[in-house]
Amino acid sequence: MNQLKQVSLSASSAAALALRGLKMAIGSADIRRVYFRLAFVLVLTSLVLTAGLGYAAWTLMPEPGPETTLMAIGLWVLRVLAVVLSALVAPLVALFVVNIVFPFLAEGVFFAGLRAVDPARADALQGAAGTGFATSTASSVRRLFYYLGGSLLIFMLACVPLIGAVAGPLAQLWFTARMLSWELLDVYFERRGLDYAGQRALLKAHRGAMFGFGAPWTLLMAVPIVGPLGFGLAQAAAALLVTDVLEAKPSA
Repeated sequence: MNQLKQVSLSASSAAALALRGLKMAIGSADIRRVYFRLAFVLVLTSLVLTAGLGYAAWTLMPEPGPETTLMAIGLWVLRVLAVVLSALVAPLVALFVVNIVFPFLAEGVFFAGLRAVDPARADALQGAAGTGFATSTASSVRRLFYYLGGSLLIFMLACVPLIGAVAGPLAQLWFTARMLSWELLDVYFERRGLDYAGQRALLKAHRGAMFGFGAPWTLLMAVPIVGPLGFGLAQAAAALLVTDVLEAKPSA
C-alpha cells in the first residue's frame, strides 16, 4: 500500500513538473528560436502517421454487417477503439522517426531547455563524448520496436469484450506516457553514455515519474493538428526531468 502511494505521489509531482516545463518552454526566447524547426517536422510526420494508422485501423477492422444488433455494436466499438489507440500511438511513433532521421533537431531544443534551467549542467552535458551516433540510433530503433510490440499487445487487450473498451485505452495511455518520457530523454542518455539496458534500468527506478511527466503530454499530443505542436515544448521541458528527477539531489 505504501509503495503504491509513493508511485502515485511521484506521478502526481511529475505531472506538475510537466506543466512547469510547459510554462518554462513557452516563456524562453532561446527555446522558441530552436523550437519551430522541430515542431514543423514533427507535425508533418505526425499528421501522416495519424492519418495512415487511423485509416488502416478503420478499414482493416471487420465492418458491421447483417449480424445481431449486439454483434454490430461490438464491431463498431472495436473500430472506434482502434482509431483511438492509433491517435495515441501515432504521435510518439512520429517522435521516434524524427529522432532517428534528424537527431540534431531534438538535441538543439533539449539543450535550450536545459540551459534555461541550469546553464553549467547544459555545458557539461553538451561537452560529453556520449555513446556516438550508431549506438544512439540502435537504441532508438529498439525503443521503436519495443513500443510497437507493446502497443500491439494492448490492442489485443482492447479486443477483449467488455473490459477491453476500458482497459485498452488506459493501458495505452500508461505505456505511451512512459515511452514518451523515455524518448524525450534520448539526448540525455546518449550524452551520458547509457546503452539500452542502462536506460531501461534507470527509467524503471523512476517509472512513476516517467508516467506522470509523460501523461499530460500524451493527452495533448493525441489532439489532431494542434497536439503535435507541443512536441518541441515537451522536448525542452524534459530538461526538468533531468534536473528534478534523474539528477535531483536528495533532500536533507
